[in-house]
Amino acid sequence: MNFRRNRASTSSRILLLATIFTAGIFFTPSYCAELTPSEKTIQILERWTSAHWGQDCFVWVVHYPEELAGTWAEAEAIRSGMSEVEQERFRENFVSELKLDTSETFLVSVYSFGARPMNLYPVKDNVSLLAASGERIKPTKYDSALDNPSAGIVQGLVFFPKQSNKDYVIGLRGMGRGERIFSFAPPETPPPAEPKKPDVVVVNVPKRQPKKPVPIPVKKPTPPSPPPIPPRPIKPIFQQESSDMADFVRTVRERGNETSRDSTPPQPAPRRQANSDNAYSSRETVLRRFLNLWADGSYGEMYDMLSEGSRKVISRENFMKEAGKASDIRAGIKGGDYKVDWVGEERAKVITTRKTLVFRSVSSRTLGVTREGSSWKIVW
Repeated sequence: MNFRRNRASTSSRILLLATIFTAGIFFTPSYCAELTPSEKTIQILERWTSAHWGQDCFVWVVHYPEELAGTWAEAEAIRSGMSEVEQERFRENFVSELKLDTSETFLVSVYSFGARPMNLYPVKDNVSLLAASGERIKPTKYDSALDNPSAGIVQGLVFFPKQSNKDYVIGLRGMGRGERIFSFAPPETPPPAEPKKPDVVVVNVPKRQPKKPVPIPVKKPTPPSPPPIPPRPIKPIFQQESSDMADFVRTVRERGNETSRDSTPPQPAPRRQANSDNAYSSRETVLRRFLNLWADGSYGEMYDMLSEGSRKVISRENFMKEAGKASDIRAGIKGGDYKVDWVGEERAKVITTRKTLVFRSVSSRTLGVTREGSSWKIVW
């Protein structure tokens, strides 16, 4: 019974995986007048993605061409609100991390679901780039995770020397009998648009009907408003004509009691809110405000929050340049994908993660928080 349940579970996972990759890899969007940067990125990835089923495994290979860096950086800039300088710095980091200027970079993903996991060891002998000239080229570098067979999904980058001719394929052994070839689609061109013929539409117009007279609404007379309620009469201090002093005192007291019952008790003054820079603000509040200013690009206001010691070490101009260069950290803070780890009482490590296609890049910055007088200040 357990064997049947496991076999059914494995079959459902295989079917789900096949559906995902059939829909995501081999789907070609219809051409439109102008593609957005995100749509251009997807179009490039669809062209440079290839997949094959093997014996108890499924393998897909994605190539990262150099042209992908520009469209990906543009799409990320629109998503996180980067400036032109930050977008260019993001593109340079993208090229540097994937070595797109010096290598042909491929992401090899292996999904093993059989009793024996797929084994690519050694990768340098089982994964090759087959050039158009027929030359078999071995990888110059690869992730060591691909050398270790394991069940489930294993992914790793494989780097080959830069090629001038892009008409190449990837050969991979270990999926079963022989070598499987992963080829990529040529660049697609939109089909020529055919001239559209004007459509002839025949419309039968009905005869014009005479207009019916529109009745004039009769304005109803507005009922007279009720007379205003006269104010409550004030009791006279002296009732009738009495010269008795006791009656006069009693009358004044009764009038004072009625006035106190009708009047509204005075409200207490609202409590003044604590300023974000005074002694009532916690160190977490000050740090969060500093990070929000960083996300908004308000580098001048950030400098005003620095401690006296930090302002002596770095000038306002140099600080604004240095804070602007950290585009990876700013993008992570602006997207909300970050966390703060406190190291002791007055040091905090800000860790941001940036997802680049199928892998993540982690950036961090340690900031100090010190007390100066009645407020907290940031140590850069």
